Amino acid sequence: MKKITSQIKFIGGALSLVIIAIVASVIYINQKSKHDSVVINVAGKERMLTQKISKEVFRLKTATKIDLNELKEATELFERNLEALISGDESRGIYPPPTAEIKEQLIRVKRLWTPFKNRVERFQQYLLQTEQEKSFVFENNDFLLEISDRVVKEMVKAQIEPGYVDLAGRQRMLSQRMMYFLLLYLNEPQPSFYRIFYETLHLYEQTIKRFHEDPYLLGNEELKKVLENNFAFWKVYSSHAKRLIELQAKLNDTVGYIAQFNNVLLNGMDQAVTMYTIYSEKQRTLLQDIENILGMIAIVIMFYSFFLIRNIQKHFEEFLEKSKTFASIDKEDPKICEHADELTIASKRLENFIKKVDKMIIDAREAIKTSETLAKELGDVGEIIEKNTGVIDRKQKNELEKYLDTSEDLAIQSLEDLEKSAKLLQKLHENLSNILDKTK
Repeated sequence: MKKITSQIKFIGGALSLVIIAIVASVIYINQKSKHDSVVINVAGKERMLTQKISKEVFRLKTATKIDLNELKEATELFERNLEALISGDESRGIYPPPTAEIKEQLIRVKRLWTPFKNRVERFQQYLLQTEQEKSFVFENNDFLLEISDRVVKEMVKAQIEPGYVDLAGRQRMLSQRMMYFLLLYLNEPQPSFYRIFYETLHLYEQTIKRFHEDPYLLGNEELKKVLENNFAFWKVYSSHAKRLIELQAKLNDTVGYIAQFNNVLLNGMDQAVTMYTIYSEKQRTLLQDIENILGMIAIVIMFYSFFLIRNIQKHFEEFLEKSKTFASIDKEDPKICEHADELTIASKRLENFIKKVDKMIIDAREAIKTSETLAKELGDVGEIIEKNTGVIDRKQKNELEKYLDTSEDLAIQSLEDLEKSAKLLQKLHENLSNILDKTK
């Protein structure tokens, strides 16, 4: 059986280790929760940024004032966060992907992000170019109308045939119709608006070319000069108008791609966030289970320590009872207990104990005599059996001799032990007597 002190040391050490483990697990859980929260927050923010980028694209498409700062910041932040999630960023408290599945998903998101980012950058280019073309086309449409009207006035002034005047008058209408369907297409990219715009543009262009090449009209110097100005300006204006509607078509295609691909990118990022969340919850559950197990171990150790303390208390009470029994003072001399000093009390107790030892010595001597008598009688019984061999069966005789031999050995052994005990008791008596003499 282990010593009580060893058991106490073991309990103390085990309980200390369990408490340290529990504290360490709590600190680790808190730190891990903090880091997981940072990573999940960044990954969740990526989902928001996909929507913000798309929102900015649609806002800018119809905005009257172009400011690309919000779109650029959102794009740069998404890419920076994605790189941090894939490679880790200690300065921001972002650790690399904890599992191969999460890393693979983030790499998949990056592959989705690359073409999406390219389309967003194209959108910005098309948007700026479109705005430049819009400025020219919108601002000069009135001049196109004015110069077309000037052609009509010059034809009327030169008394040109009514058919030409009618065609020139239609040019004024075409300049506005062209702008009308251009605006419709810019606001709502319907194929019919696109088609009518080009039909109007081609009709205006065919008419102005016919005027510019007609000798009948060029014969009038003033009209010729106005027609040349109209034709020269139209070449510039029509190129800008064509460029504008082509850019708008590309812009619309890019916006359509972004709108469609936005959900794919969002779903990819959302799946990564879900994987992060599931991993974090599993790790937290595992750590909590370990913490619960350590708590149960601590409770078991506490119960064992209570049992050990109770056991110690029980043994201590037994020790006190035995001490009181062993060291009790003779009730016949109560006055000694009341009036004598401690040395006198000790002497009296020692005398009582020596008396008990004397009695034990006497009893030992009596036991020795009894053992000697028993050994002698056993020898006599053996002789009697030897003399009556003819009467006793041989088998029975062998069994009796076997029992007698064993009994004689036990008697002799007990006699020797009693003699040794008697000698030890005698020595004890002498030592106690010497102690008693010294205390008097």
